[in-house]
Amino acid sequence: MKLTRRNFGKLLASMGATAFLTTYKSEVVRAFEDAKDKGVKLVWLQGQSDTACTVSLLQASDPDLYDAVEELKVQIAFHTTIMPDFGEKAIRVLEEIEPDVLVLEGSIPTGNMENACTVGEVNGKPVTIAQWVKELSARTRVAVVGFGSCASFGGIPSARDFEGRSPTNAVGLYQFFQSNPKPSVPVINIPGCPGHPDWLMTVLAATLLGVNIEVDGLGRPKLFFSQLIHDNCARRGFYDEGWFAESFAESDFSKKKCLFKVGCRGPVTYSACAETKWNGGVNVCMNAGAPCIGCMHPEFPDAVSPFYAEQRKLEIDATKTLFGSLTTAVLVGAAAYIGTHIYKENKENNLKKKKEGEKK
Repeated sequence: MKLTRRNFGKLLASMGATAFLTTYKSEVVRAFEDAKDKGVKLVWLQGQSDTACTVSLLQASDPDLYDAVEELKVQIAFHTTIMPDFGEKAIRVLEEIEPDVLVLEGSIPTGNMENACTVGEVNGKPVTIAQWVKELSARTRVAVVGFGSCASFGGIPSARDFEGRSPTNAVGLYQFFQSNPKPSVPVINIPGCPGHPDWLMTVLAATLLGVNIEVDGLGRPKLFFSQLIHDNCARRGFYDEGWFAESFAESDFSKKKCLFKVGCRGPVTYSACAETKWNGGVNVCMNAGAPCIGCMHPEFPDAVSPFYAEQRKLEIDATKTLFGSLTTAVLVGAAAYIGTHIYKENKENNLKKKKEGEKK
């Protein structure tokens, strides 16, 4: 079946993200054909990042970036990693273009550093990424997309130092548009460290076809960010049985242990990681023996640190959080999960002590 704007939306809604991507992954590329005559212009800006999200996208299995570009005939007008142009010629594009889609990778420094994270010069003066985002988002026609946790919510560059501040006061699009004019087009945030390539390609295909992508209060597509990772984890049954790895020596999936005690943050992180998986749908962190570190969490990394340590209580003051009541809702759900875990553990310890007492 060829995907159209009408059935694209219906299939996404009726099948759910996982089934849709499994069944129609190759069709996502074909969906771009409907826009091929429009000469769609895409601008990809990079702020404070390690380029991991670009690498993630370039390594997408299917739909592949090159296939999508070929089918859509997207004019990737600006992408610092893969474009051939440089210098004044490249910056002139940013000055003149009206993007159909603006994608941001990396966070936006908003501190008082005059030349923090600049992208080229205009009239001999360096232009910061914050200035470019502000100017280009106002000219964007279809959608502004934050790809990765840094672009969405600040990510690692926004982490607090020993003095309790981010050295560059880094923010993502969510916070940036709280204090700057918000564009008239949808702003969609796809967190992750790195972002998932299939999710981005699905969102781009939908937006370019005019399909409305329903988002939550943080701008995340509900298709991929409506359920806790814990709820769909392949190790969930081990948790229900009370089988917990006490160290990484027991983290291999063959040991049949839940990774909560070695720091899994799946119970507090909303994402479809465990459903769509990574590496072409082959694997995911927990299956590979690594606990989820919550890279999809809107307050990653601070809210989920320290990594690899059991989180018996949530050390987040919801009254001080950037995300207010939305994070409070997560806290309530997570507290219930952790409370259940502690109850089960205490019950097991009491039974153990009782048995030992009976033997004596």
